[in-house]
Amino acid sequence: MSYDGALDPLGASQIVPYLVGLAEGGVSVTLVSFEKAATWAQTQTRDELRHRLEGHGIRWRPLRYHKRPRLAGTLGDIIAGCRAITREGSRFEPALVHCRGDIATVMARWARLPQPTRILYDLRGFFADERVESNSWRRGGIVDRAVRWMEAKNLERADGAVVLTCHAAEELRRRRPALSRLRVIPTCADVSVFRPRARSERPEFGLVYSGSLGTWYMAEEMVAFARLAAGVVPGRTLFLTPQPEVLGRLESTPDWAETRAVEPGHVAAWLRRATALFFFIRPIPSKRASCPTKFAEALASGLPVICNRGIGDLDDIVEREGVGVLIDGFSEPDYARGAARLRRLLQDPDISDRCRRLAESHYSVNLGVNAYRKLYEEIVGGPVCPAGDCIR
Repeated sequence: MSYDGALDPLGASQIVPYLVGLAEGGVSVTLVSFEKAATWAQTQTRDELRHRLEGHGIRWRPLRYHKRPRLAGTLGDIIAGCRAITREGSRFEPALVHCRGDIATVMARWARLPQPTRILYDLRGFFADERVESNSWRRGGIVDRAVRWMEAKNLERADGAVVLTCHAAEELRRRRPALSRLRVIPTCADVSVFRPRARSERPEFGLVYSGSLGTWYMAEEMVAFARLAAGVVPGRTLFLTPQPEVLGRLESTPDWAETRAVEPGHVAAWLRRATALFFFIRPIPSKRASCPTKFAEALASGLPVICNRGIGDLDDIVEREGVGVLIDGFSEPDYARGAARLRRLLQDPDISDRCRRLAESHYSVNLGVNAYRKLYEEIVGGPVCPAGDCIR
């Protein structure tokens, strides 16, 4: 169950590959997702995804996502999701409902499920904390109290939970000490798709940024850093984003940067044309629960990473593993020191291989799929696929 769309870029990288891997291992899967009008209108992409899912025996039940009116639209979606889960549950009697995020978990809690269907609460972050820290609503207000009550009820009902970082696991254990089936499964990448460029190939770009801009991602600071780093790290900066207008307003000019909007399936090929990946995320407390998708994709592509401190578990990983550089602040001297350290790191002949090894050992989708399947089986108390068909 996902309130994100399977047709979204996030769905393409963080939903579909996992489900395909689980289905290939013999798990019987039904996906209920909420699709946005703009992506649903892309009929070729939609049909390709449907064929891919059907080819792996995955039943896809897409529903329409409603952004507005904000509260009424979400409530309507929750009701539609409840009905879809109830309908699918009566047809297939699932052993477990895997809920991606808080709203999906509410849908499963409110649905009429056959007993003893289990619920897996897959947290992608602490929703209420994120909204308060982004000034979406006031701490302690009616909406904030309602959402925190929802989060507590989700955690109370869950038969197991997944978080992205060790920091998030510590917080969840504080909120529900008795929760024994808790796993940290970081955001992973398909290492068969994201891979390093051939040794004979020369990079065309220096830094690359891939993803949306705004909200958590600090566009103004990233442009300022990239402009300074262009004189230190060889090559122009490449921005891969669906929001090129944001960069235009920030005076990202063709003499030092190139901006492109590319389809999710083309991102891996563009990353291979760069030297290192960078991103800055607002270092607010709730972001300790985040594991950026672009981090795993960069490592799998053999690219070192430069980012700011205070995000997920990256403070404990990036420099310890020798796969990137952490900047301490957002001033020009901080940028200059970070760019200089990155330039030295890029002179290490083993850097690309080191990034790739870390991706394969910690951030591969195959590892994520195996971790999910083992947790499924622990929650339901036995195999989640037919006897003889389960890959152990």
